[in-house]
Amino acid sequence: MHISYRKLGLFCGPRHALIRHANLSNLWHLIWHAVGSGAKNFSGSIAACLQSVGQPMPLGRDNVPVLEVSTIIEALRQHLGGTHDYALHCPRAAPSVGVVACTYHHWFRPFSRHRRYCQLPVSGRRMQRFLQFKLGSHQLPIVLGRFAGGQHVARANRVCTHCGSVAVADELHMLLECPALQAVMQRYAPLFSTNTNTMRSFFAQQDHMQVFKFVLDCLDVFHI
Repeated sequence: MHISYRKLGLFCGPRHALIRHANLSNLWHLIWHAVGSGAKNFSGSIAACLQSVGQPMPLGRDNVPVLEVSTIIEALRQHLGGTHDYALHCPRAAPSVGVVACTYHHWFRPFSRHRRYCQLPVSGRRMQRFLQFKLGSHQLPIVLGRFAGGQHVARANRVCTHCGSVAVADELHMLLECPALQAVMQRYAPLFSTNTNTMRSFFAQQDHMQVFKFVLDCLDVFHI
């Protein structure tokens, strides 16, 4: 950070100073390489993001680009509205793997510093299966289709093979929707109410052990 500020100070030097022109030239080449050539690096990603929300990226040699941070933040906020807001609650609407990762965080992140699922008194193997489910490292079709290599399956086609529906077999379907798991749901009936009908509220329940056991019983039915 100290080096960055020092460099900016050099950019503000006398207009005809050699060091100022050298630094401006270096900066111009960096911006041109990121914006003009569409380079797939950190600078290129930032430039592409700024351009996607209407932020101009000047390529002049004589001036340091000035970015209005407040304007950019507001543009990003508007850009992330609509579908992206809904995707924070349901990965079925997420437009990219990155947003899916944010969704898993929204669903499964710890609810309290003092009460965490990883602190339950269970065996290491059972905890491993539970955490793999929470991290999306399992064998539900939603994941298998995503990493099928050359046989990549479209999200809408990653359907459940345990019930007669054509629903996407994701974590939400397995825990709250799948008819094939109705018998398991009945055994854990106290876990289900109008206040626990979302993934976030379901995992936020006080009885962590019952939620833990329910998830593992569902995985057993699905042979995962």
